Amino acid sequence: MTGWQLRLWRKGLMWSRERAAAELGVSLRTYKDYENAETVKRAVAMATVTLSLINIMPALQSDQLSKDLLMKMLREMTGDAAAK
Repeated sequence: MTGWQLRLWRKGLMWSRERAAAELGVSLRTYKDYENAETVKRAVAMATVTLSLINIMPALQSDQLSKDLLMKMLREMTGDAAAK
């Protein structure tokens, strides 16, 4: 994951930098450094996947998203072909 992709992730959730930093458990300065980096640590990238899943759980419970769509999202976020 690049810093640009991290920024897109945050904006996709409509979160401020402050909220993203708080959700990831880092300072605002550290989060800004992540967004400006060429690559982001794998732990941060995986945390974004977890936070994304937590964010869509209510939709999953009310059947607004299908299992296929969820699996597609997971594959795209992790770049993992094994999530098929």
